Amino acid sequence: MSATRKLAEFVCGLAYDDISQDAIAKAKLCVLDWVGVTAGGYLDGSGDMDIMLEALSPFFGQSQATLITRKKKVDVINAALVNGTASHLLDYDDVHMGMIGHPSVPLIPAALAIAEHRGIGGKRLIEAIVAGVEAECRIGEAVNPEHYSAGWHATATLGCFGACAAVARLIGLDADKVVSALGIAGTQASGLRQSFGTMCKPFHAGRAASNGLLAAILAEKGFTAPQQILEGEAGFSKVLSQRFDEPKMDSLGRPFEIEGVVYKRYSSCYLTHPTVRCILRIKDKYQPAASKITSLEVRASAASVTVAGKLEPKTGLEGKFSLRYCAALALLKGRAVESDFTDEAVNGPEVREMMSKTSVVQAESLLPTEAEIKIKLNDGREVNEKLELASEDTAVSVDEWESTLVAKSGDFLERAFSSEKSAKIISSIRELEKIDNVREVVELMS
Repeated sequence: MSATRKLAEFVCGLAYDDISQDAIAKAKLCVLDWVGVTAGGYLDGSGDMDIMLEALSPFFGQSQATLITRKKKVDVINAALVNGTASHLLDYDDVHMGMIGHPSVPLIPAALAIAEHRGIGGKRLIEAIVAGVEAECRIGEAVNPEHYSAGWHATATLGCFGACAAVARLIGLDADKVVSALGIAGTQASGLRQSFGTMCKPFHAGRAASNGLLAAILAEKGFTAPQQILEGEAGFSKVLSQRFDEPKMDSLGRPFEIEGVVYKRYSSCYLTHPTVRCILRIKDKYQPAASKITSLEVRASAASVTVAGKLEPKTGLEGKFSLRYCAALALLKGRAVESDFTDEAVNGPEVREMMSKTSVVQAESLLPTEAEIKIKLNDGREVNEKLELASEDTAVSVDEWESTLVAKSGDFLERAFSSEKSAKIISSIRELEKIDNVREVVELMS
């Protein structure tokens, strides 16, 4: 059986009762995190989102699916596109290192749009999310790191498969049609890392959501497509990676990939997070005074330097991809929240002075989730610390993550809605499996 067929059989055969309790819990946490960062994207990126809405509004179709916070419904394809873009705008969304990307932002807006339109229940939405994350992450593990290293933005390319798989499961496609849907998704998969630091990066997530959704609904009606899109001679793996570890498709759901999803505590590229966390640990342990620091050295992996190596960020968006800025920010403020990534904040005199003392060194021996920090003080002392983030984040329990995300998403939701409505949204997501019609949850978010 081909790899594409194996994945299709898994997607169409997945049942709620087959899913582990941890995977179910993580699916709900992914929705909770996604709703918060999407509301935040619409709020804090309102100028950028207004540009998108102004450009697209003349072409919106029937009122089928909700635009989060905007009191408006549009057709499902554009709802997936616009909500998907908003959800990745702050770069504050969840992460899976096997995918080397953000699993929820291409997947959940597609699944929610069609679930709302067709009045589908919460259990089926959970099935869809688990299936979609499995698809994008297993394909990612089969083609990475070569795929990502070549310059492809995995959230876009792999996310298109994830969105397709989620919608295919949601609308009940059989295996033959899922194979076709994956073929339609794969031939649309695109997105380049050259776009990082611009509006095109979040646009990638929205485009993956709408393309994946489109793939599934075309396949539903019999649209023909390549049957070996993953492993074929001119297929995804050969063209976009030159590597395909096909056995990754032999153990789907054992364990479920969604169990490895982690959530962001800082509003910047995840590859800056080891540096931020390491510096916060230094501040907690040694409390070095900024005025006494003569130099701050960040040692990071090749991947981290490549993706987040902007040495002189000029905008808040560029600051999210600057190890140098994030290091100086963490040292000075002990945080990295969304308000720290404005154009004004990035160009502030205090942080610029600290950045002048900060160097970034590429260390081939370090993993993408590792960082080493060396601080020299004017009295001759030296402070050193090393941190590996992945093991810390994957060790966090579901209950701990839920507490973190209720606070994180609650902050955004209470800004967008009343406290009462925010609490109702969060409560509904926590009991998603009991919801008979997802429409009643999504309409709370308008």
